[in-house]
Amino acid sequence: MDVPTELCIIMGNNKSDKGSRNITRSWHNYTLVYDKLFKDRRNEPLRVFELGLGTNNINLPSNMGVNGRPGASLYGWSEYFPNASIFGADIDSDCLFQTDRIKTYYCDQTNPHVIGYMWKQESLIEPFDIIIEDGLHTYEANVCFFENSIHMLAPKGIYVIEDIANRDIPRFEQKISEWKLEYTNLTFELIRLQSYVNTVDNNLLVVTST
Repeated sequence: MDVPTELCIIMGNNKSDKGSRNITRSWHNYTLVYDKLFKDRRNEPLRVFELGLGTNNINLPSNMGVNGRPGASLYGWSEYFPNASIFGADIDSDCLFQTDRIKTYYCDQTNPHVIGYMWKQESLIEPFDIIIEDGLHTYEANVCFFENSIHMLAPKGIYVIEDIANRDIPRFEQKISEWKLEYTNLTFELIRLQSYVNTVDNNLLVVTST
């Protein structure tokens, strides 16, 4: 837990809050888990999607603050996965952008109709190998986006919900028991990561498709 991975360094250099070189002092240390999950597939032509670009509009919930760098994690993923196609979405239209390997879209993750419309965009209609939900950090928003997006996960794909608050763990445990009955092709692992600095929301739900 104290030794940074290459992904920790990449995300830190790109100003993402998922991890950094000084991993013991990072607010989140998800990069330790992600490196274990993804390192053997780094050079594959993956399709990677992340909800939540990291808006710096302080008037929006779950913002990164005025010093946040929108798209930080997407830039990090594009560096970590050199052959992948990277996609993202956010409710803040002002922080959307596009590069040669990154495309971003508008999405309100609390609205099933908006989510469905987003998935109909030409670049997004094919399944994704990795979907990471780092958007609005509320239980209701997490559930809404999952239930309206899990069909986009490719076989052997991984879907992750980040920043689950400690107070919401019991609700997620109950919901996971329901999802296991509905989505029999999925496995669920709720991970509570040790942290020296974050005792609030350093938790992940990792969902794997068979």
